[in-house]
Amino acid sequence: MPRQRSAADRYGVPDDYGTPADAGFHTYVSSDSHDGYDDRWPDNLADHHPQESYAGLPVPYDEPGRGDRDYGAALLWAAGFYAVPLLVLIVRALVLSGEPDAACVAAGLGGCDSARSAALADLISGSPRWALALAGALGMAAVLRWASDTWRAATIGFCAAVVAGAGTTVLLSII
Repeated sequence: MPRQRSAADRYGVPDDYGTPADAGFHTYVSSDSHDGYDDRWPDNLADHHPQESYAGLPVPYDEPGRGDRDYGAALLWAAGFYAVPLLVLIVRALVLSGEPDAACVAAGLGGCDSARSAALADLISGSPRWALALAGALGMAAVLRWASDTWRAATIGFCAAVVAGAGTTVLLSII
């Protein structure tokens, strides 16, 4: 294999416009007209380049600019991380049997509840804790969205739900 001594040997001789014949994987840019915009890492940019920097390429969607914070989506994701488990627990409670335990009824002790009524009673008695954790998650989501406009709304919602759930558990365990 012949030894390559320069970029011209590796990539070929540039055409009239200054682009090499075969750009390959590694390209060496020495032109002052090179735009250093790299859309793979938009979080590292100080500001987004104007639309003209795309050189006429179609933009797939209208991306919000830096500084535009979508609080609604972050709050919706945070609430969703509490709504989904709550719906699962409600459906589970409704699927349980509505008949009281036969052994309890046969013993004649009284106060025999069905599995469904016990599960629904537990959900209702735990609702203040759920509400406190949900309020904490919504507040945390708003603070995280205010602090960072580069995180996705789902990430903010998940972080807010985890931190608020843990904080509520600790707070209620020491009270």
